[in-house]
Amino acid sequence: MAEKILIIKMSSLGDIIHAMPSLYMLRKHKPDAHITWAIHPAFAGILPGKPWVDEVYLVDRKRIKQLSYLKQVRRDLKSRHFDLVIDLQMIAKSALISMLSGCSHRIGYWDAREGSWLVNKPISGPHKHGHIIEQLLDVMRFLGCPETGIEFPFRDLTEPTQTLEKKLHDAGLHDPFVALVPGTRGENKKWPIAMWGELAARLAERGIHSVISGAPSEKSMEKEILKRADSPYVIPMMGKTSLLELAALEKAASVHVSSDTGPLHIANAMKTPIVALFGPTMPQRSGPYGNPYSTVLMAENPGHEDTDMSTISVDQVLEEVVKKWEQKNKPLA
Repeated sequence: MAEKILIIKMSSLGDIIHAMPSLYMLRKHKPDAHITWAIHPAFAGILPGKPWVDEVYLVDRKRIKQLSYLKQVRRDLKSRHFDLVIDLQMIAKSALISMLSGCSHRIGYWDAREGSWLVNKPISGPHKHGHIIEQLLDVMRFLGCPETGIEFPFRDLTEPTQTLEKKLHDAGLHDPFVALVPGTRGENKKWPIAMWGELAARLAERGIHSVISGAPSEKSMEKEILKRADSPYVIPMMGKTSLLELAALEKAASVHVSSDTGPLHIANAMKTPIVALFGPTMPQRSGPYGNPYSTVLMAENPGHEDTDMSTISVDQVLEEVVKKWEQKNKPLA
């Protein structure tokens, strides 16, 4: 009978992308295992299907504190008779799902928070203080998985690429473009919106199209950028793509620009050229990884809650974007 494995990584987008190489390594080592992934519905669309994941188990974030719902989750998970639970999140809610599974063999990565170590055995490896991707891979190495390199399994993007192209064409875009993603969780990680507007305007002056991407809740940022960069070269696309269309967008972009946010990690997985803006968070742990076409620009006095992102100048970002643009497209006149 096939080994039954439950992976728990319910959020957020970037964190789920960081776990993809672990899924790849695990599947290569256990091709016959039945792998279930527990995730919040908002992020389920980004998970690869078979052969990587056999089943997606949706955990309702809004109901996770309801006793009747937790009883349902326990029934659901216990009925699957898991042989192994791998908690790649290691916080209270993921530990709760792990416990409700009824499985006796429960492990997780070393950074156990919110009491998760009481439920799952934290696994510490040689990359304990390295990049988060390697920290998660250390759990797979503990299981005996051989090295596979950094690989990100994704769904086939043929259909979402076609629907994305139609949306871009309908918006008047038929040329290469730079993906601008101004939003991120955490106000202190955001590059000032006025600087985003100036960047878009200066790219437009050079005849470079930019596509503004992000969640529907961030559309006020898009409006502020368009106020400062009123040009047909600036294409508003916030809230207009599905998760897989976002992946197709990042794959199609000539250059991606953002701070530490989920779409950055999708672009990294696609090996799209990246200009990443970091300040409070450190790229050694959560920056682009395994992508030779990425550049990280650091704010002054990085690694602190009060790091000032405005110390990364528009000139710095523009220089790097144009450099990467010209490596992929015709040099600008």
